[in-house]
Amino acid sequence: MQLFYSKEISSSLLLNKEESNHCIKVLRKKENDIIFVTDGTGFLYTCQIIKIEKSLVKVQIIKKIKKNKNPSIELAISFPKQRNRIDWIIEKATEIGVDKITPLICENSERIKINIDRMQKIAISSMKQSLRTYLPKISEIQQFSKFIQTAKYDKKYIAHCKKDSNKKKIKHEKSQNSCILIGPEGDFSKKEIKMANDLNFKSVTLSQNRLRTETAAIVACYELI
Repeated sequence: MQLFYSKEISSSLLLNKEESNHCIKVLRKKENDIIFVTDGTGFLYTCQIIKIEKSLVKVQIIKKIKKNKNPSIELAISFPKQRNRIDWIIEKATEIGVDKITPLICENSERIKINIDRMQKIAISSMKQSLRTYLPKISEIQQFSKFIQTAKYDKKYIAHCKKDSNKKKIKHEKSQNSCILIGPEGDFSKKEIKMANDLNFKSVTLSQNRLRTETAAIVACYELI
């Protein structure tokens, strides 16, 4: 099955220019063909192409179903400097089923600017490729201290490498909404860890080994699903 994305498919009945181009020029779809479209909010639309005009695909919705949604997961992460590593995190987190991705600025952060448009395009591509119907929200970059004060979830975790007698291997009740903090290559500072702990973020470890940022992010997200 080939999945297309159109945020307003139920009202516009159109694929945008990019999706239309892929539909008719790459996949060679024609009028009367059946295609599948998601709006990124969990709905899967079975559609029939009724017209191709001015390089845009117009459809008729034949069937609409809502896919079941897992408990909400937010990945709050200090991204690495290299763009390809960021792309990989967005791609894999989307495939796993993360609902929200929030970039963080921490004391040891290597990157303090992000390109949300680029990240959104990667998320859309990954959603379609993995046949998911939920598109994660990519938030504006935030200061660590501000984020932890406003995060409201059933379960909140901070993964770090510092020695901590209270730190346990992550074990999540999968019916609960959750948030996981993943730090930069230099880890969270002791001050940041204390701030998070004071706001009910539980310190956790993800592995006996020291993981790179992108590996830690995916291991954590997988454990929370």
